[in-house]
Amino acid sequence: MTEKAVRSLLFISMLGENELFNPDHFGCLCSSGQEKDWIVDWFGPVAQETGFSLSGVDICRGDALPAVDDVDCVILGGTMHVVTEDRSWLHALYAWLRRYRDAGKPLLGVCGGHQLVSTQFEDGVLDGRVGGTLAGTYEIELTDLGHQHPLFDGLSTSPRFNFANYLHVIPSDAQKAKVLARIGESSAICIDHGNHWYTTQFHPESRRSVWSCMYEQTEPEHVGNYSDDQDGAGLIRNFMKIAAKELNEQRPVVLSE
Repeated sequence: MTEKAVRSLLFISMLGENELFNPDHFGCLCSSGQEKDWIVDWFGPVAQETGFSLSGVDICRGDALPAVDDVDCVILGGTMHVVTEDRSWLHALYAWLRRYRDAGKPLLGVCGGHQLVSTQFEDGVLDGRVGGTLAGTYEIELTDLGHQHPLFDGLSTSPRFNFANYLHVIPSDAQKAKVLARIGESSAICIDHGNHWYTTQFHPESRRSVWSCMYEQTEPEHVGNYSDDQDGAGLIRNFMKIAAKELNEQRPVVLSE
């Protein structure tokens, strides 16, 4: 019997250090209350279907990043911190991602991951939203490039995603040609950075329950803005399919009998 090839998909959580993120408030999502664990619970099955084994690390809580050679694909999560802060784990992440980028492997960056890649690896500018925090589930507007992009394959023409950001990326001239989606004043909420690196300002990895836990004690007025009628899971699946196809073209694996 032929076994299915399995590649390593790593979810990197950088949601927040203790002063910003208390796992005790997220216990309804998984027993540990840690993002790295609820993401593996939610997306482990679809990862397996597409040929990946999904694992997670929390770099805000001291988890070490594995060797780049041991990772085939990455989803980089969002953060309550600002990606320009002087923190040891951020500096270590930048160095690791540069090596990972040089290795030519796929990545999906989410929210803070979008901001990090777009401004620290490219020439986008991180700026505050004039309209303040965008918190809720909203339709996005796909660009012409976005409408034909495999990241949005099979989704509605105006897909809906969860947002939670007060900062956004002002795209450089070079980035404008690679923008896949926008919303309101935010003109670059999804970018194809080339070499199968994609980033989104919105949170395709999240569910309404995340935001209930996030805001119920601090800004409860936001909770009602979220819905589970959104397209995040479809985009995550599309990314995994794109990544699996690219990796197999780069480095075909021999299936064992």
